Amino acid sequence: MAQPIQDNAVIPVSVTLNSILRLTVVTGGNIEFVVNTIDQYTSGIVTGARYTTNFTVSSSVDFDVEMSTEDATFLGTDNPTSTLPLNNVGYTVVANAAASGADPGNWALSTITGLSQAANKIVTGVVNASAGSADQNNFDIQWEMGTSAGGGMNAQSLLQQSISPDRYVTSVYLQLIGK
Repeated sequence: MAQPIQDNAVIPVSVTLNSILRLTVVTGGNIEFVVNTIDQYTSGIVTGARYTTNFTVSSSVDFDVEMSTEDATFLGTDNPTSTLPLNNVGYTVVANAAASGADPGNWALSTITGLSQAANKIVTGVVNASAGSADQNNFDIQWEMGTSAGGGMNAQSLLQQSISPDRYVTSVYLQLIGK
């Protein structure tokens, strides 16, 4: 009586997926508004290439991006007791024109918003759509100052606020959050 010959082998197979969450400020990492005309005091300074921050996100998962400030107000450098309300500066977030493969349906972007210390979502990723490379997730923050453009920006002009002359500063943080 012959017995069937049978031999088994086990081959373990594993897959490791490392999470990728990278936010890179490409240009415009230092924004400085210089107000030196009465027109700028009354009408503000609108956005332009000089007042644009470009950043990219590379993410293996859907994501959001939040923005907040270090301080509750801009602080004077010559006179530390001088302050400037944050909401004199506003921003809008748009998809960068150079983004390839970008689909505006992949995220919701912040429209004109006054700067605040509280974390605000500036990019809200759509579930199962926002993950991707820096080529796809390429954004511009378009800054403006003293324009009273709405969205929580200060309704009074800089002239009406009668703010002491000084150089006012704060740090703005961008935080990438995986979903």
